[in-house]
Amino acid sequence: MVFLEVLIVFILISFFYLLFAPFYLEIESEINLYRFRFHRVASAKILIENSTLILQIKIAGWNRNIDLLASKIKKEKVAPVKRKSNRTKIKFRKLMAIIKSFKVNKCCISIDTGNMQLNGILYPLFFWINNFTGKEIRINFIGDNSVSLEVENNFARIFWAYISI
Repeated sequence: MVFLEVLIVFILISFFYLLFAPFYLEIESEINLYRFRFHRVASAKILIENSTLILQIKIAGWNRNIDLLASKIKKEKVAPVKRKSNRTKIKFRKLMAIIKSFKVNKCCISIDTGNMQLNGILYPLFFWINNFTGKEIRINFIGDNSVSLEVENNFARIFWAYISI
């Protein structure tokens, strides 16, 4: 009986951890970091090495590298029977509520189009976006293109945004 109670408590703690633990989407173009991270437990990172694209997965100490551009041996596939899919459509309001549930921790975007006249035309727009959002979004004239972005959310906020509308 005690074992069952301990098992139920362990399952509940694990469920609430998965529900409230944050996950992050991180993009750092200066150091070529493109990563999705679930708290400290799991992460998936895209690397470019020797003209190939590698997906590096780390889950609780387990590591795996997958070459995304490696040729795969194709097996003959039997044509599947087409079934009528019952896809549920998410309403636009719910989708916007889910997007608004994300929290932007860091945003620094600097763009140069390479065209001086276009940069001059876009400069007031980027200045207004910078002031409106409070994030560092700018256009420059020195050839610097960089993105530094960190977005955070958790499943509890997504679930609450989905059911609240």
